[in-house]
Amino acid sequence: MIGTVKRGEEKGERTRRSRDTYGPKGGVRGCGYCESCGAVFCNKRWSHDEQALSTLKRTNGHSMTCPACQRVSDKNPAGIITLSGDHLKYHADEILNLVKHVASVVNAKNPLGRLMEVSEGKEAINIATTDDKLAQKLGKEIHKAHGGDLHFHWSDDQRLVRVNWSR
Repeated sequence: MIGTVKRGEEKGERTRRSRDTYGPKGGVRGCGYCESCGAVFCNKRWSHDEQALSTLKRTNGHSMTCPACQRVSDKNPAGIITLSGDHLKYHADEILNLVKHVASVVNAKNPLGRLMEVSEGKEAINIATTDDKLAQKLGKEIHKAHGGDLHFHWSDDQRLVRVNWSR
């Protein structure tokens, strides 16, 4: 079973305003790169481009901190996944391998989607991500592979999703 709790609609607004505090303020002119992870920002997109990175470094291109590295630095995840239940006790390694695989596939396409932290407790596993879409994807992939109950909770005031899976 999949359940969702959607964000409330903004009253009196034609379109939803972006509340992503980690987006570039006022835009970035030209191309740049993240000093921490080496992601390249060009044409309003972040990507993994080794050739562009070496060119930008060689020509003293604009260096900055990408939103994912900033989230990691601030310890402010965009997605929080909580895995729990008896099934988790017996399949934790398999589920964590799935999480790492899906995260690596997503990161190859979108360098801003990363795992921040994976903490294992006695009753649950908590996973923090730098991207809300990655958290949703991980929840859906775990549900597809293992079944169980999956619930999404989006916050109204910030770009954050909480994903709860149990079986």
